[in-house]
Amino acid sequence: MMKRIAEIIPAQSLILLLLCVAGILVFIFLFILPAQKTAAELDKNIEEKQGQIDRQQILKPVFERMLVKATAKSPTRLPMVEKAKLSPGDMKKISTQIQSLIKRNNLQLKEITPDVNSSKERPGYLLIRLAVTGDFFNFRKFLLDLGSIPSMVHVQEITIRSIEESREMKVKIWLAQE
Repeated sequence: MMKRIAEIIPAQSLILLLLCVAGILVFIFLFILPAQKTAAELDKNIEEKQGQIDRQQILKPVFERMLVKATAKSPTRLPMVEKAKLSPGDMKKISTQIQSLIKRNNLQLKEITPDVNSSKERPGYLLIRLAVTGDFFNFRKFLLDLGSIPSMVHVQEITIRSIEESREMKVKIWLAQE
């Protein structure tokens, strides 16, 4: 068969044809295949960067909200109120006052429990346990507002734990009573 091809195509033309085919193959292997590999890597990088951009666009509103809260000017001083002791009939009144502070600060009341035994252990004082849920920044404002209660002596304990989509905060406060 080689003799037949050699008879039809002169040897010099056959050599030139083989050289052209070899040149085309070398061109493909040296330029086109590496360019395709580089293009595939660039496509992969573009997809990764697009994914990062999408995640950042999703998180942008959260970041802006947190930035506003972080840069919001908070009160530099605690509210100063004249201290007064609770009279025995003011217990219902103090409960209502605490509930209004909780609502004003966009928190949800879970529990408000006066500890009657605390009055026996520390006469003249009453321990109240509060449990609320909500945003931590609102809880901070609530704690500042607690200082506006005239009979408030001090906060004994604060416990914060994460719950689904929120936080649960527990506070023990001491009130002065007659």
